[in-house]
Amino acid sequence: MPAYFALMLHSHMPYCRKSGVWPAGEEWLFEAMNETYIPLLLMLRRLLYSGIRPQIMIGVAPVLAEQLADPYMKDRFSEYMEGLIWRARQDLERLQGHDAQQRAAAYWLELYEEHHRAFYQDFHRDILGTLKWLRDEGVVELLTSAATHGFLPLLECDSSLKAQVRLGVRTFRQHLGGEPAGFWLPECAYRPAQWSDRLGRERPAVDHWLAQEGLKYFFVEDVGLTRAQWLEDAQQGAPSTLQGYRLQSGLAVFGRDQATGRQVWSPDQGYPGDRRYLEFHQKDPQSGLRYWRVSGGPHKEVYDPTAAREAVAEHARHFVELLRGRLAPAQQELAAPVVVAPYDCELFGHWWHEGPLFLELVYRELARQTLVEPIGLGRYLQRHGQGLVSIRMPASTWGLNSDFTVWQNPEHGWLWPYLNATSREMEDLLAMLEAQGLPRDRRGERILSQLGRELLLMQGSDWPFLLFTAQAKEYANQRFHHHHQRFRRLMWAARDLSDHARLAEQDLAQMEDVDCPWPEMDYRIFKKI
Repeated sequence: MPAYFALMLHSHMPYCRKSGVWPAGEEWLFEAMNETYIPLLLMLRRLLYSGIRPQIMIGVAPVLAEQLADPYMKDRFSEYMEGLIWRARQDLERLQGHDAQQRAAAYWLELYEEHHRAFYQDFHRDILGTLKWLRDEGVVELLTSAATHGFLPLLECDSSLKAQVRLGVRTFRQHLGGEPAGFWLPECAYRPAQWSDRLGRERPAVDHWLAQEGLKYFFVEDVGLTRAQWLEDAQQGAPSTLQGYRLQSGLAVFGRDQATGRQVWSPDQGYPGDRRYLEFHQKDPQSGLRYWRVSGGPHKEVYDPTAAREAVAEHARHFVELLRGRLAPAQQELAAPVVVAPYDCELFGHWWHEGPLFLELVYRELARQTLVEPIGLGRYLQRHGQGLVSIRMPASTWGLNSDFTVWQNPEHGWLWPYLNATSREMEDLLAMLEAQGLPRDRRGERILSQLGRELLLMQGSDWPFLLFTAQAKEYANQRFHHHHQRFRRLMWAARDLSDHARLAEQDLAQMEDVDCPWPEMDYRIFKKI
């Protein structure tokens, strides 16, 4: 009987173009490109050239894809890298006499120069194109997500939920080509069908809208499965995360494996806490580069890349043995057991510097054995999708308490009345304009398209998340209100498109310059359902 390992890396970044630089803003994306996306692409190329095609699933949030494809952001990334290289060179001189730190500075200089070179010469400034090439070579399986990573269960208008999903699929087609089979629910947030007093009817489950777009599978937190109900007779016990299931919509669903997840995520049990790895939180006060490792106490030891590589090799072997231990017993009971391991992509390289090398060594270890086969879930369903048992799932997320605590609580629950009121306003506006046969000119189209962009950007799950964690609380608060204020100004102009005095051309152009994802935005996707 076959046994499988399915790794999912979900990449996402809130829209930060021309909306701050540091400590919050554009550098969020540049850090992820330098520390995660480029190292992962280099690692995947090395595996391909070694004859290893691991079928890693990589999800690209549409709002991230729009930024990765933006020439302005590509130019700004080059400036960012040039700044890092300059700082590393300065540190090489400044740290003379401090041999261990100077060796670390030399390590950073070599790494930054390599990443900058690869961005131009290996990837031709086209990270999305490189992902597409790797997909075509059978190395990765690519997925999409909701347009701006909206927290779908709390959107009260089905028009907005549908728009988030539909634009996600359209963005995938535009930038990556073909049709996505898999979809990443933002925050793994799922909601079953529910009654709406406002509408006087039952609203479809979240997966209904995925099925409408032809998607095949998605992920939930483990409790989404273990607390599910069987829809078929003669099933015993609770559903297991070691296999997939079928929902009434026809979609397949897979749950996160906790045993392997703890090894990567847990601050107490996880690999990234090893004392030989790079300390993420402590930076040099002058250059901002990291020179210390995860050693205890206030006086941390200097980072040693050689010792870190030794730790990576140990942990990769341990992880493969853990996979074998999880799957061997399951083969006696299940036809095609699979360990599903979804993670935030940015964990590997950004938060855990050695993460990309860890993944490379894991897949090299897997290539040397026969028990566990790496696979993408699209291919898994082609082989084993016919036998999936049907279930009904409760609401869940992969956040605190596995519910909506992080995104809806007394401290920042005030966002949702704003969000859902603007969605209803958009529906009503489009109905009114359609009855009037409007808009009739390009300016009207631009105003409505920008309304759609601002609505989508307001809906991102990042703003309530950052308000909850307080990591960039004031930035999140300002960003949400900026999008809401722009929406209000645009709505005032849209209510009488003939009155150009309601919105100056300069102001409209400025909004279009700052908030410009999806240049061909079709505002009609927000029509009331």
